[in-house]
Amino acid sequence: MVGILSDRYGRRKVLVVSQIGTLIGFVLLALAGNLMLVFLARIIDGLTSGNISVAHAYAAEHSAPATRKQALGMTSGAIGTGLLLGPALSSFLVHYGQTAPVWAAAALSLVSILATIALLPPDHPAAEPLYQHRVPEPTLMRSLFGMRYAWRLLGLLIVFFFVNSMFLSQIGLFLSARFSWDGRPFGARELGWMFAYAGFINMVVQGLLITRANLIASDRSIVMAAFAGMGLGFAGLAGGANISLLALYLTLIIVGTMFARSTLTAELSRSTAINRQGMIMGLNQSLMSGANISAPLISGALIGHRLFVAWALVMAAIAASLIPRSGLRNRLVAEISVAMIASLSKVRLAL
Repeated sequence: MVGILSDRYGRRKVLVVSQIGTLIGFVLLALAGNLMLVFLARIIDGLTSGNISVAHAYAAEHSAPATRKQALGMTSGAIGTGLLLGPALSSFLVHYGQTAPVWAAAALSLVSILATIALLPPDHPAAEPLYQHRVPEPTLMRSLFGMRYAWRLLGLLIVFFFVNSMFLSQIGLFLSARFSWDGRPFGARELGWMFAYAGFINMVVQGLLITRANLIASDRSIVMAAFAGMGLGFAGLAGGANISLLALYLTLIIVGTMFARSTLTAELSRSTAINRQGMIMGLNQSLMSGANISAPLISGALIGHRLFVAWALVMAAIAASLIPRSGLRNRLVAEISVAMIASLSKVRLAL
């Protein structure tokens, strides 16, 4: 609904209103003295903060087709970097009190409101004639059912979101159970460093590699390589507890995730008219939210039963299934099968 409202009333206005809701939610959360106020604070933020779709739509609307992928990549990179660096900052601030991270989030929300008002130009099309591609205003349902290519992309994206949510929701528990540093299991500090490293990789990919990758490979090849890298990284997590190899596997997963998300989001933007960007990006974010609900339930059950190898191999299999039928997918599936057989053999020996 937030995306559709931005199509109707303008991206900038909706962004400001949604950020004000987020600020109110964080302030109320920091002041909450009972659980009901905590729920109320999160409900207020949940009703208003679904603005990633609006940010993507704004970037698409204010860029030419030739530069849209870069614009959406930078937007995704900024959002991803914030999501990755946020836990690292929280792990540092929590030493100053339980509400310190919440007040910091409220302060950052205020900064974002002021920045949106001061820095973002008013809503208008890009310099090139994008609005020549506007479509008549059919009903919402006709628009939704008429986007056949967009639905194929959305189907690919929801599976991607699902496996990514499986990974992010349980990686902390997985690392704590399987890896140690200085003789103690991975904790909040080590996880914070991992997220900070992921944020650094994110900036490198979005700032340097994405535009250069398109000079030597097509979008299809980039997506195939991204999913292959994710699959190999997930399969590697199932193999052992070597710290140096862990860095390699995490790099494969993170780089693959960044390339896949940016490329598919840009292609999704190109699949519909410019005055439907809010709707399509909002639908994309809604599907992502659905994946963020269902995936942790499955991955949490696997990790809760200490099925760490199964958790990693399920994600590897899903990533491999996203690669179009090719020799690359066949080799990756074969490697995952070998890893699964080896893991089952270890279980049998242990028993």
